[in-house]
Amino acid sequence: MAACLLCTLPVLLPVFPPMVDVPQHAAQIELFRQLQDPLFAYRDLFTTRLFTPYLFGYGLIALLAPVFGIVLACKLVIATALALLPPATRYFLRASGADSYWAWLVFPCLYGFSYQWGFINFLVAAPIGMAFLGMVWRRPAAGGWRSALGMILALYLLFFSHVLVLALFAAIATLQWWSTRSDLKAFVRSAWPLLTPLPLALLWLADNAAHPMSRLPPEWDLSWWTTLDSYYTQFAEWRTSHPSGWGRVSGLLPRLLGLRPDVLLTVAGLGLLLLPFAAGGQLTAQRQRYLPAVLIMAVLLLAPSEIFGVSFVFQRFTFLLLPLALAVIDAAPRPPRGRSRLRALAPVAATVWIGLMTVHALRFDDETRGFSQLLAQMEAGKRVLSLSFLHDDADSIAPTLVHLVAWYAALKGGVSDPSFAVTQVQPVVYAPQHMPTVRILGFEWFPQTFAWQYHAGWQYDYFVARAPADYGALLFRDASCWIDLVAQSGKWWLYRRAEHCPPPPSVYSPVPAPR
Repeated sequence: MAACLLCTLPVLLPVFPPMVDVPQHAAQIELFRQLQDPLFAYRDLFTTRLFTPYLFGYGLIALLAPVFGIVLACKLVIATALALLPPATRYFLRASGADSYWAWLVFPCLYGFSYQWGFINFLVAAPIGMAFLGMVWRRPAAGGWRSALGMILALYLLFFSHVLVLALFAAIATLQWWSTRSDLKAFVRSAWPLLTPLPLALLWLADNAAHPMSRLPPEWDLSWWTTLDSYYTQFAEWRTSHPSGWGRVSGLLPRLLGLRPDVLLTVAGLGLLLLPFAAGGQLTAQRQRYLPAVLIMAVLLLAPSEIFGVSFVFQRFTFLLLPLALAVIDAAPRPPRGRSRLRALAPVAATVWIGLMTVHALRFDDETRGFSQLLAQMEAGKRVLSLSFLHDDADSIAPTLVHLVAWYAALKGGVSDPSFAVTQVQPVVYAPQHMPTVRILGFEWFPQTFAWQYHAGWQYDYFVARAPADYGALLFRDASCWIDLVAQSGKWWLYRRAEHCPPPPSVYSPVPAPR
């Protein structure tokens, strides 16, 4: 229990959690609330799509936000998801017959790729999925409607948390049931709960089939030792010192532990993986207990890197590797005393890693302090354009600052672009006729492509840049009105356009400016 509370410190202590997408998720939740207000200036630009698999995580934050504020509400939901994963893993390991003690090893894996990229809904789904697998392994002994209803509830929570997590855990459950049934009839009779969310999932896929992002072809980055991903090969500020090491195999431990590729990291990660066996643990003789490990490794080695417009598909599953793979370990009946003492290293490693990630999180405050100072000077209810030339902080393996400006929309009730509202899985999306030319998954990486006329610069009240110098003269050289530099703090620059700024006579705005 104490470790579960301690593991929330890296989320709760900094002003903003050091996670890439969290500001965008928070902006979505606040935008949905504002759309209920008929006086909201930007109301006509958006439409709602409540049939989305993100409703559970978003709903929890929305319930907490009026009491705690949007930032703390996000922190509480993320912290709870992290704190629940180790005990959910322990429950699964006990149900499967594995040595549940090694759930301690889950703690160092909490702060890896999915955490630092801020995949809130993915994190929320993880402990639900582990608890669901525990139910699956217990069902042959328990049976009955009570266990079936528990699994159905877990499956629906998984759907409304994250469809990709639902797909993985449903596949593991299906194979496990099949491996313990003697014929097809017995399998269908016991596995029917797994089919209950299928109509809902098919309906959702059909509903999204027409969206342009859903029609994007899948991408496979099958590089084992380097990577083809554009972020790590082009955009990371520290790429010159770490040009490789992010392939499917070479990047496995860095993504698992949330640190950049390094020889010492490789040694520490391998030590973590081998610790149960050094302490006397043994591989199980039960074949079905290998299924979770086999499936998660198949995802990590063979799954697409992008599908339906969703990026980092296989990478985000990395933090589930240890929770699922631990099922193959049996406790030794009587390990030698010296080897059994090595078990004490697991809680030590967990505590050390939590401390290390807490220090990293507090250092993140140094990177965001300038933005907080600019935010205090910005009027509420405006439209803001983010121009992030410097994406990375000093420690993270993800560009934690690329979407930070979206906290303006979450905290001050305006609109911030680039926005997740152009994607198909969000509850609030731009109406087709008001779709901005500033698009996510493109513009945020190339702010130097900003063009006043093409990107309808006159629609934005503020421009917030993170850059090594004042780029205002270059960015706004073609502006149709005066743009002032009104504040600067560190690498953060705040520009404001003149109060009245009509579009150039020959250009028509793709998004009518609200009155």
